[in-house]
Amino acid sequence: MQKHDRDGDLPSRSEPAVVLDIPRKPQWPAGISVSKSHTLKCFVPDGLQVVLTKEAFEQLFGYAYATNREISCMGVVRRHGSAFIVERFHLVAQEGGSAHTEMDPVALGSLIETLLGEGKADEVRAIKCWAHSHPGMGCFWSKTDDDTCRLLATDFLISLVVSDGFAIRARLDVGGPVPFTVDEVPVIMEIQPDEEVLKRYGQEVAEKVKEAVGLPMGKTPRPENAGGLFDDGVWSDYYGRTYGFLEEDETAVLDAVADDREPF
Repeated sequence: MQKHDRDGDLPSRSEPAVVLDIPRKPQWPAGISVSKSHTLKCFVPDGLQVVLTKEAFEQLFGYAYATNREISCMGVVRRHGSAFIVERFHLVAQEGGSAHTEMDPVALGSLIETLLGEGKADEVRAIKCWAHSHPGMGCFWSKTDDDTCRLLATDFLISLVVSDGFAIRARLDVGGPVPFTVDEVPVIMEIQPDEEVLKRYGQEVAEKVKEAVGLPMGKTPRPENAGGLFDDGVWSDYYGRTYGFLEEDETAVLDAVADDREPF
């Protein structure tokens, strides 16, 4: 039942409502610190590197240097210990500008369907490299690049950016509950030896290089009056101190052979 005022009229509805300022309940702390506060550290394994096969190297820079616009491509990665080997790249339809590249999602889907249709499911699962170019701008990661790397990284993603003069930069993004990035990962180009060529070189060495007969120079006595290349001043003194009397497994600390003199 509503109360009336003294004149019998209802109270005005335009009066503001009273708002009580009730303090919020403080948040419960996450816990009690039981360790000292230190700067976080991250250790990476020795030998961490990105390896480009000859095919992948030629594809990547061939695509990049064929145009003055940015390009993107996806690479197939095989992991061997701490080495991430990029075997080949796939180039799909895309839009590229002087400072922008965007692959067509439909073209990416079509690539996946084609590979699956060819029975290459393993290759589909191994597409874990994104590479793009920065024509004339050098190698760096833009804010858009950072976002793309984090978006594409599931378990891991290798990202490459290339520019003029065969400049290249690589990073490893790892997904999971604690995502992190390792930048400036070394990049090398894989060299596959030609066994037939190496065999031919070996045969040539066997034919033309014979084993020397005699004692090593360190064990050969040197006559005091012997002349030759090391017979003048500084070098004769150095030679005598260094090689004249030491056995193969002996060493000696040498004093200065001459004051303020150059051997040449």
